[in-house]
Amino acid sequence: MAKNFQTLIRMRKWALDEKRRELGDLQRVLDALQGEKAALEQAVLAEQKVASENPELAGFAYGHFANAVIAEREILSKRIADQEVQIDAFLDEVADAFKELKTAEIAERNRVDAERAEEDRKEQAELDEIGARQATRDDGLM
Repeated sequence: MAKNFQTLIRMRKWALDEKRRELGDLQRVLDALQGEKAALEQAVLAEQKVASENPELAGFAYGHFANAVIAEREILSKRIADQEVQIDAFLDEVADAFKELKTAEIAERNRVDAERAEEDRKEQAELDEIGARQATRDDGLM
């Protein structure tokens, strides 16, 4: 039976590690999206600087650029929000996997404690028997 708990614990640890790796992957995607958004904002600042230096040439080009940036911001904001929702949902899965691992570890600890208590009880009964025999001999009854 001990082997079964150890196998269960190993399986639960593996499942938790897998969930954590997947969570890391999801977080890296979120970080990349946030990086894209930050790069877009930097591009806007650079384009605004160019537009302010050449207002007569920038008027026509900047309008199209601004429209494209607005559309791209909306897309990135939606993707970031979707990714955050996915991460939040996945955090619940990680928490469940952690709870299952802890449950298996506690069950194993309880089994070991019960086994140890039974061994201690048997040892104490044996010592009590030896003590009773010794007391009987000392009293001269044997």
